Amino acid sequence: MKYKILFFSEYLGAGGGGIASKRIIDSFKDHECEVISLANEKNIFFIIKYIIIRFYYRLKRFFFTNSDKFNFNSFNSGIGVYSKTNIKKKINNFKPNIIVVTWIEFLISLKTLYEIKSEYDSDIIFVSMDNHLLTGGCRYVNECQNYLIGCKNCMALKKSFQNIASDNYSYYRSYFEKINPMFMLPSDHSKNFYKKLNLNFKFLEFDFWPIQYENFNKNYSLKKYNDKEKKIIICPIQKFDEPRKGWEYLYQSIIDFQNQLSKKDIKIKFVFIGNLKNKHISSFKNFKISYKYFNYLKREDLEKLYSESDFGVIPSIQEWASISTNEMMTFGLPVINFKTGSSKNIIVDGKNGFIINLKNVYDLSDKLKEINDMSKEEMSKMKLYTHNYALENFKSKNFERKLINLYETTKSLN
Repeated sequence: MKYKILFFSEYLGAGGGGIASKRIIDSFKDHECEVISLANEKNIFFIIKYIIIRFYYRLKRFFFTNSDKFNFNSFNSGIGVYSKTNIKKKINNFKPNIIVVTWIEFLISLKTLYEIKSEYDSDIIFVSMDNHLLTGGCRYVNECQNYLIGCKNCMALKKSFQNIASDNYSYYRSYFEKINPMFMLPSDHSKNFYKKLNLNFKFLEFDFWPIQYENFNKNYSLKKYNDKEKKIIICPIQKFDEPRKGWEYLYQSIIDFQNQLSKKDIKIKFVFIGNLKNKHISSFKNFKISYKYFNYLKREDLEKLYSESDFGVIPSIQEWASISTNEMMTFGLPVINFKTGSSKNIIVDGKNGFIINLKNVYDLSDKLKEINDMSKEEMSKMKLYTHNYALENFKSKNFERKLINLYETTKSLN
């Protein structure tokens, strides 16, 4: 059966959340869809309203918090760009069976979402991209278990405002009870956070971000190289100064790796992509390794680098699911991940990449040395397996089928 689906996403194609959202929406071309997103908005009124609301929430964060991990947004603070009336006008006579909510910061409040659900008797599916639906405001709670007691005495907030987190937490739960949503989670790692709360909702682990091959890597071909060439390891870390991206651990592992070998025995070249040329990368000129550095790249330039590379590394220490890992695998790049996020869901250790113990610099440098010593035949075997694995497992149709199955299974139980 083909369903009518209404999607809510902040932006499409911008940032990790926007890229994932666009690929999710593109998976449902066979269904009748409407999309509410500021990426599609031409009305200056909504753009101005968005800027004002964003500024207001950022101001609250500046005055009330001790940490940039805590986030005021339209879900936990009750003010969003779109009202029920705005949305009804935009979708006109479209009556959705399913409402899918992906990346939300300032777009719509839970109150408005509940009103839309009630108006059309729709079912709501949250595709969770981080922890913010679990907590009173923090997006990543890997090292904080305070959400298990309702975010009381939140250390991310200044002392006189710590009750805000527990109030937000209660606000979420009251609307979840009314909405009775379904949740799609990108990894076993993320699902474990929800399990600890014993929430009485339907959950599904979907393991991967969908990729539409027809417009992603249409020019891909398996790279051929000889044993004399350096193997290229690409690291699209993007935000070198963000602690959860794990750059510090990769940096230390590269130092340990290059200290074990003479310059002539190093057969790896590193490619770094990001928005901050920090002191660490500048210091590489004094090391024995070869490297290149790029700022943010256009999609076609990034894909060209992927097609020229041999391995990928994502050293994130707090991640629900890495979009870059999915992307690189479609280009036949085995990927190194720390044991977090979707690594256990999509990496078959030793076949399409390596899973490293969290924050373990020496495990990571050992894997760099293993890649350094790989023969042409060993590398080609891994790359071919990786590409075929991605083709089979990351299809957008697989994601569409999982979401529809979740919806139909849940409806049949009600």
